[in-house]
Amino acid sequence: MDRPCNMLTAMFFGSIVSFSPLVAVAQGTDGPSWAEQKCALYSSAWNDLVGDDAPEGVSDAFLSDHAAFIASGCVERGHVCPRTPRELEIADMLTLMAVAEGMAGSFLPFDCGN
Repeated sequence: MDRPCNMLTAMFFGSIVSFSPLVAVAQGTDGPSWAEQKCALYSSAWNDLVGDDAPEGVSDAFLSDHAAFIASGCVERGHVCPRTPRELEIADMLTLMAVAEGMAGSFLPFDCGN
């Protein structure tokens, strides 16, 4: 694995650790539902990985399909198809985050059909 990927992975998981206490506090109140918390965690992880600029190796379709997933409140699942090596890497990191945070695999937006 190359050095930029290792740094990106460390930043990604660091952001999860820093955001997790906020979720724990919210669970003890009448705050956001678990679905809303999952979407907030996922959106934060996406922003940490991708940022504002389209990363190299990521298609417009992947970005727009993913933006639609987040805009739906993370309920329109199964419409994001990672095709390039970079898209697969991003999908893998987001999947690891989801599992680490206790989200079911069915939450994820990734599916390429047949």
